[in-house]
Amino acid sequence: MNWEVEHALEYHERTKHSYVSVRTGRHFLDWRNKPYPFKVYLKLPKVTLPREFPRPSADALNSLTQKSRHEPAMDLGRVAEVLFFSAGITRRITFPGEVFYFRAAPATGALYETELYLVAWGVKDLEPGVYHFDPGEFVLTKLRSGVYRSYVADAVHEDVKHHECVVVFSSIAWRNAWKYEARSYRHWFWDGGVIAANMLAVASAEEIEATLYMGFVDGALNKLIGVDGRREAVIAVVALGHARSPDEGEGRVDDIHPEVMPLSRKEVEYPEVYGIHAASSLESGEELRRWRARCCEAAGGKAGRGEERFQTVRLSRPAAGSHPLYKVILKRGSTRRFSHQPITENQLSTILDRAFTSIPADFLKAVNAYVEAYLIVNSVDGLESGAYYYDAPSHSLRVLKRGEFRRVAGYLCLEQELAADASVVFFLMSDLGSVLRRCGNRGYRICQFEAGVRAGRIYLSAYALGLGATGLTFYDDDVTQFFQPHAGDKSNMLVVAVGVPAYKSKSGRVIVGEVKHPVG
Repeated sequence: MNWEVEHALEYHERTKHSYVSVRTGRHFLDWRNKPYPFKVYLKLPKVTLPREFPRPSADALNSLTQKSRHEPAMDLGRVAEVLFFSAGITRRITFPGEVFYFRAAPATGALYETELYLVAWGVKDLEPGVYHFDPGEFVLTKLRSGVYRSYVADAVHEDVKHHECVVVFSSIAWRNAWKYEARSYRHWFWDGGVIAANMLAVASAEEIEATLYMGFVDGALNKLIGVDGRREAVIAVVALGHARSPDEGEGRVDDIHPEVMPLSRKEVEYPEVYGIHAASSLESGEELRRWRARCCEAAGGKAGRGEERFQTVRLSRPAAGSHPLYKVILKRGSTRRFSHQPITENQLSTILDRAFTSIPADFLKAVNAYVEAYLIVNSVDGLESGAYYYDAPSHSLRVLKRGEFRRVAGYLCLEQELAADASVVFFLMSDLGSVLRRCGNRGYRICQFEAGVRAGRIYLSAYALGLGATGLTFYDDDVTQFFQPHAGDKSNMLVVAVGVPAYKSKSGRVIVGEVKHPVG
């Protein structure tokens, strides 16, 4: 069913926002039924992660571009470091009647539908097996014992055998659908992508080899971590470390059905979410190999229309250094109010350069990116206000429209003042039809996830430069229309606004083991 791309096109069309749709929807938030933001296993053994673990102290901006060189051995301390700075708790805020725990990477609605599982076979001080990461108690819950190296390699890629462990990303459907309904499937990949951006940056900072995989046999990995592929499903894999052990382990996996604490009193199902996920699944190793051969074959992305018509603006050389990565991750939040102060052209240049540097991913072996940046520049010193397209290979901008578009930016982002007040607004767009023809429905996941990674890098770059950032949703077709004729048939995936915060925020901190679950 992966190659029947009408499934992805129909889902995307049905979940678009428009001026009318946001005013006619009948959905309301049942706060008494809000899903619990942590997955809690009952009656399973736990491994307490070290409370003292390394901090990724390399320069944050350099960590978005560096390749692994040293390849240190993975041990439990390194695992704790990678997991914490990807998805750990960095802020505790108390409101009347509720405590909110905010994490190292942003999440739509702070609902945190992404779960992380560690499949380890070469990690020092950790028994080989399958574990779930609980950021609340800061523990690993053991789901299986054994070496599943060959099993994972068969389900993902032969190269996985050369790593010491993999982190499996999953999404819990109801946790995000509680607020965002059927459109929440997009959020699976946005939120997973920003976590992956953090994880890849931490790995780079510590010179740990890392590769992101979006191609895998869905059923095999769902079975390995004990989820049904419906209410919770695997969405991505990051392989870490350089293997030194020759043990390939078991190839057979029995079904497990671990007992977990309910998320809320009841759950509402959205068939559209289940439908597109099933339609974009790969069902066998043979189908995976065919998909990989077709999706990763050499071909370039489709350029914007009439490129020669648009004036080119060369960007300055990106900044070379900033702050330690761990401090940037702890500082990062989602800006809630921007001043109208300008950022500099060099800051914009640096953010674009770091956001669109190569991603070590299976689906980007033959192309640089499936996602491209369109911008509304509201206030950037050294750059005229207007609408632009970023040409990553030449590190330059194409001038699409000159003028003041603050009100337009606000309107396009669901009439939110954040976009109107920001210095620059990034619209991350993709030629969805072209990607689907190339990768099937799986291409829909790829475009959304890559947008999440690019957005995560925009966040990290902005905060490394002392700025603020926030992710925003949008009126789909109005965005495409605004950037015509250059945007052609491209669809908007995600929006990030960047600017100078109108307030001074406190840095987060390392919070481990402070959450006490109701049961577990």
